[in-house]
Amino acid sequence: MWLGHVVQRGLDRRPDALALRDARRDVSWRRLHREVGALAELLAGHVPPGGRLAVLSGNRVEVLEAYLACAAAGVVAVPVNPALTDREITDILDSVEPSAVLAEPGHADRLGGLRPRLPLLDISTVESLPEATGRIGARAALGDPVAILHTSATTGRAKGVVVDQRSLKLNALSWLADVAPAPGTVFLNAGPLFHGSMVIALDYLAAGGTVCVLDRFTPQGCLAAIERWQVEHAFLVPSMVRLLLDARGLAGADLSTLRLLLHGAAPMPAELAAEAELRLSVRTQTIFGITEGGGPVLSLASDNPVGEPLVPGAVCVGRPMLGTDARLVDERGRPVPPGTIGELEIRGDGLMQGYWKNPEATGEALHDGWLITKDLGYADPEGRIWIVDRRNDLILRGGQNVYPAEIEHVLRQSPNVADVVVVPAPDATWGQSPVAFVQPTAPEAFDEAELLDLCIAGLAAYKRPSRFLRIDRVPRNPAGKALRTELRTLATTSTAENEPEQAQ
Repeated sequence: MWLGHVVQRGLDRRPDALALRDARRDVSWRRLHREVGALAELLAGHVPPGGRLAVLSGNRVEVLEAYLACAAAGVVAVPVNPALTDREITDILDSVEPSAVLAEPGHADRLGGLRPRLPLLDISTVESLPEATGRIGARAALGDPVAILHTSATTGRAKGVVVDQRSLKLNALSWLADVAPAPGTVFLNAGPLFHGSMVIALDYLAAGGTVCVLDRFTPQGCLAAIERWQVEHAFLVPSMVRLLLDARGLAGADLSTLRLLLHGAAPMPAELAAEAELRLSVRTQTIFGITEGGGPVLSLASDNPVGEPLVPGAVCVGRPMLGTDARLVDERGRPVPPGTIGELEIRGDGLMQGYWKNPEATGEALHDGWLITKDLGYADPEGRIWIVDRRNDLILRGGQNVYPAEIEHVLRQSPNVADVVVVPAPDATWGQSPVAFVQPTAPEAFDEAELLDLCIAGLAAYKRPSRFLRIDRVPRNPAGKALRTELRTLATTSTAENEPEQAQ
């Protein structure tokens, strides 16, 4: 319903204007309408209404076309991160039981080995599909699931966040209100399209903009794309901004069209934001989002001075976007006054329907219409929200979520590991990186090569620890919980160059 209106409106208003583009081709609204219809009919022939379609592909315009086509066919899209290991992909396929997979040719071969009987559709052939006949009857209603976006759980298992079109509609309207892109705005999508940030690309399509899809982020490639495509708005994570500012090609790049740099997924240091505004001659805007909340939920424009944080290291993420309520509560669920640290909860039409086939986790996350975010923060006297820490010890590496429990689970498979705790350490390039503190069964049993091999076999590359530190005993409190704050301090002060033979 909603996504169909987005495509139809673009066709009616600006049929020959660009809707999508990447390094391979440009897609006008007229062509987008044709290709989405053709792909929807193809999907309807392989996936029943309400069935799941796994999408395994790198960034390309056809990925966005696939999401639009799924909505048109009444099919639920399940984006899958191509960087995941075979085990991780298998876990997702076992959970969602897709009727078919839409994949790039290189990934199709891989899937053929994992699921030889699962129908495989080639995403690169979308532009050559025959004209749609218009015979599709099933279409996703506003409250029907349209996507399952996977995010790791603290147990180490991926959880599928069920998203409906009502959530996408609310997010698009809030984006129009808080970011206000004009029709025709050229937006650069530099992040992966397999996770929740893809809703921002859909927001720009809803605004009648042009979405430019970067195959993968490299500093020089990003600079070239901004210049070549005359990008006006871009969304980057802070580590990307740092790499962009350090790129040799920045001095010679013409970025005169760039007006707004949106950033999220990790805290943006104030000095980095100021440097970006000065050297790129842009405005910056903070976007705070959570997949379970439908994507962006809080926002702060750079022309809104916030002063110094009450808690060192806290980051201001602004006020709720249109259609979202936010509150901070204590451990008993009671609202806390301004200046008092509490747990952030949000509510609104953008919230997920729940976790796929996981009612227990859904019940823990949703309570009386509120989403429990597990983020700790406070509100200042003006009502702006500041984030202090993440209650679930999430590691944010280059804008991607890394959960310690998942890494710990893999490392515990070694018979030489008696105990292990993974914590974040500052990383100049990626913001944070995981560091594993390993308590071996015996001093001579600590084998870093073995631990690395386990991680290579069981984890995507971005989840693997940057360092393995031997420790006599993992420090824990009387309740048995690891003293992660103590280990974070040790991880921060210990470097690869002067790392001691044994961490005390």
